[in-house]
Amino acid sequence: MADEKARILKAPDLPTVVKGDGRYLMTLLRQFLTETAREVNLANGFTAEEIKSDGTSKVPDVRNFHLTFDRLGGLLEWDHTSKLDDLAYYEIRTNQNVGSDVGLLERTRENTSTKLPLTYVGHVYCYTILKNKERSAGTVITYTKARPVAPTDLALTKDQQGVIVSFLAIPLDCIGANVYVNDTKYTVTDNLFLYTGGEVIKTVRVAYYDQFGEGESTTIWCEIPDVTGFIVERNDSQLYFYWDEVPIHGVHYVVKVGSIPDWDRALTIFDTKDNKHRYIYPNIGEYYMLIKAVDEHNNYSKNATYVYLTNQKDEHKNVIIELDQKAVAYSGTKVGMYYDAAGNQLKLDRDVGHGEYIIDVQLPQKYRARNWLDFACIGQTNDTLCFDDMAWLWDSEDAARTVWNGTVGDLNGVQVHQEIARYVGTTGDNILDVIELNDSLTSTKGTSPTDSHDVVYAQGRWHAGLTVGDTTRLAYAYSVPETFSLSFYATVKSGIGDAMIATLENDNGGFLVIGYDAKASCFYVRGSDGVTVRTAKIAPANGRDWYTLAVSQSETARTLYVYSLNYDKIVAGNEPAKPIGTFSAVYFYPKL
Repeated sequence: MADEKARILKAPDLPTVVKGDGRYLMTLLRQFLTETAREVNLANGFTAEEIKSDGTSKVPDVRNFHLTFDRLGGLLEWDHTSKLDDLAYYEIRTNQNVGSDVGLLERTRENTSTKLPLTYVGHVYCYTILKNKERSAGTVITYTKARPVAPTDLALTKDQQGVIVSFLAIPLDCIGANVYVNDTKYTVTDNLFLYTGGEVIKTVRVAYYDQFGEGESTTIWCEIPDVTGFIVERNDSQLYFYWDEVPIHGVHYVVKVGSIPDWDRALTIFDTKDNKHRYIYPNIGEYYMLIKAVDEHNNYSKNATYVYLTNQKDEHKNVIIELDQKAVAYSGTKVGMYYDAAGNQLKLDRDVGHGEYIIDVQLPQKYRARNWLDFACIGQTNDTLCFDDMAWLWDSEDAARTVWNGTVGDLNGVQVHQEIARYVGTTGDNILDVIELNDSLTSTKGTSPTDSHDVVYAQGRWHAGLTVGDTTRLAYAYSVPETFSLSFYATVKSGIGDAMIATLENDNGGFLVIGYDAKASCFYVRGSDGVTVRTAKIAPANGRDWYTLAVSQSETARTLYVYSLNYDKIVAGNEPAKPIGTFSAVYFYPKL
């Protein structure tokens, strides 16, 4: 066993080289590195599997097809075919479409190749092609290469020439390392780098790279960075501080207050290791809140980040509104829930993991709402769902939404999310109009539809809404600017197929269509300019669900957002697209 270990760990000897033969030197270097990678890092080697053929091919399959990663990148090797005299070339591909340029990596008469896909996980196929166009069944390598790890033992050493950056030796399956000094990139092929620039070093970041890209990085901070994302929110005398964490071990934060943004003249109010803090500051007036990060050696950030705060006296305090829903038999809007009259209580629908109970609240005056409350409730259900009823896969959407809490059907400890819903107001808001479709087709600004037919209302998520049927028509005339955002809610009660939900149109024939693609299980926005924005796949809309859709058009891009309440999932799509123009009409039925 000792002899076997010695044989594996011993590096191969380099043969004598003829001086001046550069190609021979590279070949020997490649052979040396490949053999070293084989013996020392066997985990990076991948061998091929034969592709099942119909048995009609007379050309022998490629044998001993294998892949090895070393310091020069990935190397594919295989044995030459026995029909070498009749060989046209070997074809290296990412798919099985022999002869096609799509998926082709290389055609070569050599029995080695350095051409690989551009991904860390992939397939590589090798085929033998003869001069008479006959080909082998082929072999395939399935490889998975780990992304380069973060360098360790990163250190800086100053000498007479500059600053030496050193770190642990580059792994055998990596090509080199990228060294970033103050965000300026330098590429090295060993674990030493001499920085001779005149700029003072603030940060040094190092990451190994291979032929697929850069891996995780390690950073040394020579100067404590300034704090970013510093905000202060006020609720009467309660001040809530938030900021982004500084990525340095053992750092803490000092916050001061002053009448001018001067750190040295400001008064310290608290010191904390967290990146958020609540503080009572009852003084009325205008102040600057300043923050700096401090490391364990008492080094401070160079600059103080500050927020200008106007701390005025509140005209009103919190308002407590008590609504007894049990007394009114839970008459609010129930989403994914139902009222059990026998028990005088709310219950979730069968197979529903998320429910909403929505009620209207009339506030005595206009308030600025920011928080919500979470509290636990105790409930029970008569659901008889058992393991035998689980006809779905473990990695499916249904499985992800099914939660087993202790005893099957027990809802003890379920968290209820209580929130203030939306504010439908237009005074002072940058809103063109709001059409609630709540038993009325007139918008909040008094706009009436230009066309309406077969208008039927049904209960939606927030309130009653328009039911769009096969003969429904509803259109409004608006001057919608080139850049805009449009959002609305849609309720699906019994599934949805291919559908065009809404259309924006202008006088020049330009349009935007919002729709749903049942085959792809995604929503889309199709424009007259040929640009189609698609979201990622969302759960198939073959049941009951509540969607929030939003379209945004900027000067350079078009974006579509969709939220599924039933699956608690957000998907989005974005494409570069210029504005189509000013729209003049909005249709809430399949217009185009």
